[in-house]
Amino acid sequence: MTDLTTLAHLRDTELLRFLQDLVRIPSVNGRDTEAAVAERICAEATRLGLASELSAADPSRPNALAWWGDGPAGFALIGHMDTVAEGDPGAWTHPPFGAEIVDGRLYGRGSADNKAGIACGLYTLALLRDHGLLDPSRVRVSVAGVVDEESGASSRLGVRHLLDIGRLAVQGAIYAYASDIVCIGHRGLLRLVVETRGQAVHSGSAEWSQKRAGINAVTGLAAILVGLERLTIPAPAHPAFAGLGCTLTPGTLFRGGEFESIVPAAASAVVDVRLMPGQSPEAVLTAVQAVIRAEQAIRPGLEVNVTVKTKLPGAAIPEDHPLARIAQRHAEAVTGNAWPIAGAGPANEGYMLIGAGIPTLPGFGPTGGGAHAPDEWVDCASLTQTVAVFAGIICEYLAGP
Repeated sequence: MTDLTTLAHLRDTELLRFLQDLVRIPSVNGRDTEAAVAERICAEATRLGLASELSAADPSRPNALAWWGDGPAGFALIGHMDTVAEGDPGAWTHPPFGAEIVDGRLYGRGSADNKAGIACGLYTLALLRDHGLLDPSRVRVSVAGVVDEESGASSRLGVRHLLDIGRLAVQGAIYAYASDIVCIGHRGLLRLVVETRGQAVHSGSAEWSQKRAGINAVTGLAAILVGLERLTIPAPAHPAFAGLGCTLTPGTLFRGGEFESIVPAAASAVVDVRLMPGQSPEAVLTAVQAVIRAEQAIRPGLEVNVTVKTKLPGAAIPEDHPLARIAQRHAEAVTGNAWPIAGAGPANEGYMLIGAGIPTLPGFGPTGGGAHAPDEWVDCASLTQTVAVFAGIICEYLAGP
């Protein structure tokens, strides 16, 4: 392990500069495409002497692929190139796309989530190749920079596209998020849009005052959301998801009303539900509909429509899976810290890989924080450590029993 860390240090300056380049290219989902990031990844792969290509379901949003080796035993390191928005730049201590390095941390949107993982992955390939750690006729190790994860982890443009065309036909994978655990799975996501329709009437009219006309869609929806907030939904327990269960968060977005003096006739809200592995989303929908029907019973005429915006399952590999145990050993050997094997609360595209029969750690990589918040950061020293850990995992895992 010490030797791998020493070898990884030989390119730590290059790795850091490459990550700075990636962070300085805005790739905010819904605002920017990922094309410039994908091209920069392929350019770096070419500079390192690695094979690479762009692969796209949507030509404006290509995925970046780089690989080394042409053998039958495959492993993939995956990261998404898109980011969430930076929000108010004034809330940042460091410019959101500046990639400034201060006190050993690199700051910027996408640094931890998820560009550092991609950078570490590419330099892991170089380490494996440069030092002959594996036989390239026996293995094929790939890095995939994918698009459109931040739209809800259910896109057909990124991981799903690469699975469908056979470019992720591997025996193991790591989705390289910044982490402090060996992540073996994640909760699922059920995201609902609840829309209410009422009846508009002048708020100063006699009809409204005397309750002869008008149905308030906003208060009707608000009452439904409060009812959902009180709802307790049973979920199967999982030993790797200690302290986590089915979490229902009503009203993460809310819109309603047409004008100050009109009883609102329309309102909508998003309800965010986090599902445990093995939990039925249909059972959750049934419970939600029961709350809606109860509210409609005391608000005659209130119309309610529920649309499923996102539905993806929780997924996990066994806690004692060889990939998890190997990762735990190598992480501790390199960092000196004990890394727990656990599941993650937020959802990601790991379920696509696990569902395709690929053992995957859907969240394992460098040290960082502030994802989806101002001053997102990644620890610079952890980048080299991560390259060493990734290389050790891949070598042992592909060696087999």
